[in-house]
Amino acid sequence: MDWGVSAMAVTTAAFGSWASPIAAQDLAAGAVKFEQLALDGDDVIWVESRPDEKGRSVVVRMGPDGPQDITPAGFCARTLVNSYGGGAMAAKDGTVWFTNFAASDFPQTKDQRVYAQTPGHFPKPITPRQPVHFADMVPDPARGVIFAVQERSDVLLNGQAQQTLVALDMQGDALPITVASGGDFYAAPRLSPDGSQIAWLTWDYPSMPWEGTRLQVATLDAQGNATDIRTIGGAPATDIDPTLNPVLQNAMRYSGEAIAEPLWSPKGALYCVSDRLDVKGTRWGNIHRVEGDSLVPVTTQAAEFTSPLWRLGVSSYGFVSETIILAAYSKDGVWALALVDVTSGMLKPVDLPFTSITHLRVGHGFAVFIGGRFDGPAELIRLDLETCETTVLRSANPGLSAEAKACFQAPEAISFQVDDGKGGTETSHAFYHAPANPDYKGPVNERPPLIIVIHGGPSASASSALSLDIAFFTSRGFAVLDTNYRGSTGFGRSYRQRIYGGWGVVDVADCVAGAQHLVAQDKVDRYRIASRGGSSGGYTTLALATFTDILSAGASYYGISDLQMIAQDTDKLEAFYAALLVGPWPDAQKVFKARSPLFHADQISCPLIIFQGEDDPVVPPPQAHVLIDSLLDRKMPVAWEFFPGESHGFKQKAHIIQSLEEELSFYGAIMGFTPSGHLAKPDIKNWPV
Repeated sequence: MDWGVSAMAVTTAAFGSWASPIAAQDLAAGAVKFEQLALDGDDVIWVESRPDEKGRSVVVRMGPDGPQDITPAGFCARTLVNSYGGGAMAAKDGTVWFTNFAASDFPQTKDQRVYAQTPGHFPKPITPRQPVHFADMVPDPARGVIFAVQERSDVLLNGQAQQTLVALDMQGDALPITVASGGDFYAAPRLSPDGSQIAWLTWDYPSMPWEGTRLQVATLDAQGNATDIRTIGGAPATDIDPTLNPVLQNAMRYSGEAIAEPLWSPKGALYCVSDRLDVKGTRWGNIHRVEGDSLVPVTTQAAEFTSPLWRLGVSSYGFVSETIILAAYSKDGVWALALVDVTSGMLKPVDLPFTSITHLRVGHGFAVFIGGRFDGPAELIRLDLETCETTVLRSANPGLSAEAKACFQAPEAISFQVDDGKGGTETSHAFYHAPANPDYKGPVNERPPLIIVIHGGPSASASSALSLDIAFFTSRGFAVLDTNYRGSTGFGRSYRQRIYGGWGVVDVADCVAGAQHLVAQDKVDRYRIASRGGSSGGYTTLALATFTDILSAGASYYGISDLQMIAQDTDKLEAFYAALLVGPWPDAQKVFKARSPLFHADQISCPLIIFQGEDDPVVPPPQAHVLIDSLLDRKMPVAWEFFPGESHGFKQKAHIIQSLEEELSFYGAIMGFTPSGHLAKPDIKNWPV
C-alpha cells in the first residue's frame, strides 16, 4: 500500500507519532481568516479576523502604497445579525462604514453601532447606543444614506428579533427610514446603477435562505423611501410530496425556490441566482435575469453558482461588461471560475489552480476573490481580466515553512453507496486524505488511524482546498475522511434536502459507510477511528459515539447534545432549523429525544473530548455541561475545555492552539501512540479505564 510518501529514505514510525513541521501555532499565529471583500474604485478592501489579536476583525485597505489597517485598536468590524454575521463593512469614495463589536452598556449584548471612518480621522458612530445590529450595508452618497439590514433584539416578530431593511443617515443626524418590513428575514440590498431602484431578498419561517426566498424590487424616492414594491419569483411550491417532513412542506408553501445574490448589470438589468432550473434530474442554483416579473435562465449547468447564506455578504459573480459575467461555481464539491456570455449562456473556463473561490468581486479590468488550493493557504487574489494573471494580495498564513508545504497533497474525491432506508442505495460523497509526510512512513503491517471530519451546517460542505486542520493530522500519520454526507450543498437541491427529517440518521449512516468503504479498501485501521466536528458536525460526532460502534474516540467542538434545546432555544436564523432537520416541534418531541446523545449517554461507548465557547449563542454551554455530567456519572472517559470569550467558533490564538494540541494528545492516549513534540495534554477523567 502506498501511503503517499516519496521514494527517498524515510523513517518508519507508528502512524500518529510522526514529527510534523505543522504545529498548532501555525494554524493560529498569523493565520488570519478573510471574512469579507469590497471594492472602492481600484482599491481592494477586506475584513480579516486575527487570532493574534484575540480574534479581532480588522478592515484593511489595499491601495497604491500597499495594505493599510483601517480600523484602529479597540474597534472590531463584526456584526451579530443572524448570530453568524457577515457583511459588517462597506466602502465608498474613501469612507469606510463598519458595525463595531465591543463591550456595551446593554447586558448580554455588544456595541453594534455603525461607525463611519474617513481617511485620517477616528471612527465616528452614526447610530445610537441601542440593542440593534446592522449588516449588509450599501452606501448611497447621492441620498446621504446607507441601506442596511437592521435587527432589533428589543422588538420581537414571531418570537425572534425583528429584522427590517432600513436607510441610515450617513451623518447620524436623522432617524433611520424603514424601507421594508414584515418579513422574518432580509438580506442583500442592492442599489441599481442609477440609484432609482433597490432589490433585496426576504424569507419567512420556517424556511432557510437556501430553501425558499423571494426577490423584491422597489422604486426609491429622494429620501430613500421604497415605493411600488413588487415580488419576483419565490412562488409556493406545487405538487408537494406529502411524505416529506411537515416543516419542509410548510417552508415549500412559503416559497419553493431559493433565490440568492441579486445584482444589477452596468446598464441596470437585474440578475440573481435561482435553483428553479432542473438539470439532469435535480435542481441547481443557476444565474437568471429578471425580465418583467419573470426569471429567465442565463446558465443551465448541473452546478451551483452560489453558496448557502449562513453569513451575509455572499458574492459569487460580477459583471465584466453588460454581456459578460465572471462567475464562480461549484461542481462535485470543487469550485471553478468562468466567463459567462449572458446571451448564449456559454461558459469559458478561466484556468486557475484554485478549488475554492469565495467573496468574488469584479472591478474595472480586474477581479478579486479569496482563493483556496490544496497546496497552500487561502489567499486574497487579484485577477487581471485581460491577461488572466493573478497577484497574491494577502495570504492567510504567510509563515508556513517549505517543510510544511511538502506535507500538502491533493485529496481524492470518493463516492460510495449507502443504504437509503427504503431497500435501495444512494450515493454519498467525501474527500479522502491519505497520511502525508515525506520524512515518514508507517510500519508495513500497520494501517493508519482514521479521523472522520464532519462539516458544520449541516447545510454546508467539505472543500478540496487546503485545510490546515486536516494537514495537522495527516502530516502526523492520520488518514482523514472529509465527508460531504447527504444534506451537504454543492450537489444539487435533492441531495441537500435528503437530510430533512433525517438529521442524526442520514449523516450518521454516510459517515459509517464512508469509513467502512476505506476499511474495505485496506486504507485505514478499523479499530482506530475517531470523529471530529464543530456545531452540527459536533452533533454528528456525538451521534456516532452514541448510536454506532464505529468510533474509538470523538472530539466535539461546540456540538449539540440535546436536539430539544436547539428546537427551543437557539439563534434567530436557526429558530426553525432543527424542526426542518428532524420534525415539527413539539409534535416530534419523541424523535428529538430519540436522536439526542444526551438522553442515550448510557450508550456512548468511546472516550470523548469536548470543547466549548462560554459565549456561544448558537449552542449554549449548558448543552456540554449536562452531557459531561452524565458521562462522569457513568465513569466514562471524558475531557473538556470551556473557553472564555469564545462564541460559535474559536477566534483566539491561545484557544486554537490548546484545543488542537489537547485533541491530538487525547487521540494518542486513547489509540496507544505517543504524539511527537511538547503538547498541551487534556485532563482525561476516568482514564485509563
